Amino acid sequence: MKLWYLLLFPYLMFGMILAKALPSVYAKDVFRSPMPATLGDYSPTVDFTGKWLKINLSRQQLDVYNDQRLLRVMPISSGVPPKWTTPDGTFWIFRKVADDHMRGGIPGSKDSWDVEHVPWAQYIYGGIAIHGAWWNHQFGVPRSHGCIQLPTRTFNPDPGDIPDDAKWLYHYTKIGTPVVIIGQTPLITKAPLQHPNPVPQDVLPIFARYGASLTR
Repeated sequence: MKLWYLLLFPYLMFGMILAKALPSVYAKDVFRSPMPATLGDYSPTVDFTGKWLKINLSRQQLDVYNDQRLLRVMPISSGVPPKWTTPDGTFWIFRKVADDHMRGGIPGSKDSWDVEHVPWAQYIYGGIAIHGAWWNHQFGVPRSHGCIQLPTRTFNPDPGDIPDDAKWLYHYTKIGTPVVIIGQTPLITKAPLQHPNPVPQDVLPIFARYGASLTR
């Protein structure tokens, strides 16, 4: 056995012991969401405790739970397949932004977006978030570039009787809330919704009018 290995071995063992001792919740809550698990890692009989969310891509539906008690059911619009399919797996909310500015895609292409005032964004994996989509008027079908869109009255110039599901969910969850995504996205022929026109100033809440918008 080489001398350098003998010298480093105690430090390697100490690092392994320390990694197991540190609480994993700190890493997932503060730094990033863990890599997604495979669908096989989730069973409908798993006993989650506390608040957690289940998203069914097949049904285009989000279920809100507390322990095993179903509290609320919301229609969603997930990513349009095959290019923008929302990934399945088990995730955790790692960032919350009440008024976000989302940019992505190739600038100048039909698949680019630059949207100010995206309300109630909750990031679960990379740039994929659960958020309100005031420009979407047809939930229950895939319409997004990978995010999970929810109905919202916030920033909506014509809210009508639309429920503010996105706002309610934002205040219900916390950093670290589990999000389980199952099912298979229905195949559709439509492209993702194009980014909307700017929100009229008269429908912006006070916190948005005075520059509280955040850019990720």
